[in-house]
Amino acid sequence: MAIEKIAIEDDRNVPHVLKIWIALYRSSPKVYLPGTDIDFGFSLRCAIPLSVSRIIFRHALYYFGWDQSKDTIYASGCVTGICHSSLLVPGLLAMLLSQKYVPSAKLQGSPLWYQDAMHALLGFCTGYMIYDSFMGFIIEVWQPGVGPVLSSDDWMYLGHHILTSLYMTSTRWVKAGHISAMVLMFFGELSNPFMNLKLILEKALEQDCCKEVTWLPTLFACNEQVFSICYIICRVFAASFVFPHLTYDLLIRGKKNAPMWLILCWLLLCYGVQFGSIPMIYTSIDTVKNGPLMSSDGAHGEL
Repeated sequence: MAIEKIAIEDDRNVPHVLKIWIALYRSSPKVYLPGTDIDFGFSLRCAIPLSVSRIIFRHALYYFGWDQSKDTIYASGCVTGICHSSLLVPGLLAMLLSQKYVPSAKLQGSPLWYQDAMHALLGFCTGYMIYDSFMGFIIEVWQPGVGPVLSSDDWMYLGHHILTSLYMTSTRWVKAGHISAMVLMFFGELSNPFMNLKLILEKALEQDCCKEVTWLPTLFACNEQVFSICYIICRVFAASFVFPHLTYDLLIRGKKNAPMWLILCWLLLCYGVQFGSIPMIYTSIDTVKNGPLMSSDGAHGEL
């Protein structure tokens, strides 16, 4: 009775945006990774509706006149990506604001609702990585008699998905460092809806059914500016504060909570993704410099 009372009082402090995540996680039957107490079943269950949504979005695009090409398949995946980020980011923000910000912090001692919400959010994100790897790098690139045929970019994204999943899962395994995973996912996903919309609009502009939509190029140009600004904020300005503090905290305080070899792996992954984003950072800076906010060109100014 005392434990139940504590749990009830504990749940009164739950941010509203997290209640649905907690309810979903608690109601989901648990399937644990062998030898651990990590529930992997929630991730697998999340991958199913994401896969279904991708198929639904694809057929919706067919209905609106898109051709049955790789571009349409790609765009449908981008729509699902927007849904994933839009659901994930508010939850991550609520989590980061609800507890003291210590990237290397232990999970032990946190409120029960916080622990369940963390497992739900990181499990959902892992489920997205599973879904996208299965749909994007197996099902949709499968060639009869050959198997999945991946480009160099496909292999890069697949590697990103695998390593990101390992990062999130390992923080759940050692029950520490989860805040580092959440803050990186937050700033990584914050610009994602605008990026995916940009990619969708790029494909739309090439579709015959969209060529008569006169406002589409303007929408593309405006969204491209918004995405570029958001990307610069996340990958340059925010990263300038997040990465040094995260590095210091993991190396100095984190060694008490997680094995040093694992911390070094986390940092390697962090900086690998950050350095991998440098080309896009330069592209985003050029886009803003040549856009309506900073360009004196009248043609741009009309946007």
